[in-house]
Amino acid sequence: MKNKMFTRVLGMTCALIMAVTAIVPVCAKESGDQANSFRYENGQAAMQASTFADVYPNAWKKIAGKYRSSNGSIIQGAIARGIDVSHNQGVIDWQKVKADGVDFAIIRCGYGANQREQDDRQWLDNVLECEKYGIPYGAYLYSYADTVAKAKSEAAHVLRLVRGHKITYPIYYDLEDNYILSHTNAKQRQKIIQTFTSIIKKAGYSVGVFAPKSWFEKELPEASFNQCEKWVAHWSTKCTYQGSYQMWQATNRGTVNGINGAVDINFLMLPAAKITVKAAKKKVKVFWNQKGNRIKVQVFCSTKKNKGYKKIATVNSMKGKAVIKKKLKSKKKYYFKIRTLKSVNGRIYYSDYSKPKKIKG
Repeated sequence: MKNKMFTRVLGMTCALIMAVTAIVPVCAKESGDQANSFRYENGQAAMQASTFADVYPNAWKKIAGKYRSSNGSIIQGAIARGIDVSHNQGVIDWQKVKADGVDFAIIRCGYGANQREQDDRQWLDNVLECEKYGIPYGAYLYSYADTVAKAKSEAAHVLRLVRGHKITYPIYYDLEDNYILSHTNAKQRQKIIQTFTSIIKKAGYSVGVFAPKSWFEKELPEASFNQCEKWVAHWSTKCTYQGSYQMWQATNRGTVNGINGAVDINFLMLPAAKITVKAAKKKVKVFWNQKGNRIKVQVFCSTKKNKGYKKIATVNSMKGKAVIKKKLKSKKKYYFKIRTLKSVNGRIYYSDYSKPKKIKG
């Protein structure tokens, strides 16, 4: 009798395990965190040969109010410096990190499907320390999803871990693993991204996509993330990605007090926009090229090129234009310029002004 009962219980247990596995599919690549991408080799941080050298002694730091690149040049549009970390950085002294001028952190919560063994083992400690020392932070999950079902599981993975914490930066979907490229096409990747990001948005969080520059240019359909933050990885003296983006991962060889070894350095970006202006009978249309989630545009006007500007409108950048009801006097010159602004963790950041554009009445 006992043997029959044991057999029955064992059978029910196996069936339950099979059912859960069917609901939360796991990629073989996920086992043991076997990441392979432009920055990982079998789960370990890859030491890539750099195409540039940190010849400037204060590379990636703020000097005279401006962030500097590896060659000492000013990083145009950089408004805050941060790091992204995982268990690869080991135990971090976050008090020293904050004292070293780090403005924010993006912390890996885990990788792949919603399995506890795939949580990042330093996630909770890093989060609690950031909260203790008042360091604003966001999260990222390293993806292996090649189906919509797996994307749903990965979204559930993130939400389980961020619940109850004071996350103020976006949750990023880390798309870089070679497995994804070899097992999906562009249309499938679009569905995967839209599935993940819509679930995160519905839960009330800001969401973004992290990927290397080449993926944004060639592998990820623009429609997948046009309502999301873009975090572009391009290890160089400046980011040459031509689309709009909000975060730049500049190097994997940064040094920060409180962290043993190298760490990724990132910049929150708010570059000056380029504008065009068109005049009609009783209105002016101002267009811009910089669009981004939670970014606003202020429009200014003057009758003189270099002074006397007054703010005449503030609009959501995603609109791409502002329509100003203004009757222009015949043969009179008018100058328009804009700047973008973004509120992060209660602090407002402003871009530089665009170059003025002239129109005649």
